[in-house]
Amino acid sequence: MSKVIALDYEHEHDYELIGINSTLEDYRLAYLLNKNLPINLVREPKDLDFSNMNCSFAFYNYNCEKTFSSWSLLANRHVFISNTVEKTNLFNEESKISYLISEKKEVDFFFKLQGDFDSKSLKLLLERINKIKGVIASFTIDPLTLKSEDFLIY
Repeated sequence: MSKVIALDYEHEHDYELIGINSTLEDYRLAYLLNKNLPINLVREPKDLDFSNMNCSFAFYNYNCEKTFSSWSLLANRHVFISNTVEKTNLFNEESKISYLISEKKEVDFFFKLQGDFDSKSLKLLLERINKIKGVIASFTIDPLTLKSEDFLIY
């Protein structure tokens, strides 16, 4: 007689996720986050590339050896020019947008924090981010609510 053993797998995230709405370019936001927070975000030599979607997303990272934490800033939008074949368009090119996390189109940037962050430190962090000129809003996002959360695992 054989026994059937079922294994349950519950995907657990080990990071905090902050959504940022901003009018700033990615390099300017990274600079202002560095200036207002105790971090030093640096643009990675390679962006987060998705060859099947033909797009890449700006990627900044900082690893703190003192607190064993990791901070990442990711753009949610990639604007590109597409050549149109249709004769209905006056121009041969058209601007299109791809999203890293398509169900969060309202989010301009994702700020991923790995380490020991409690609710009090997150609240203070959000207050400091919201004070940055050019940031419209920042808010926490539960990664388990995202359909394409796998894009945030790198």
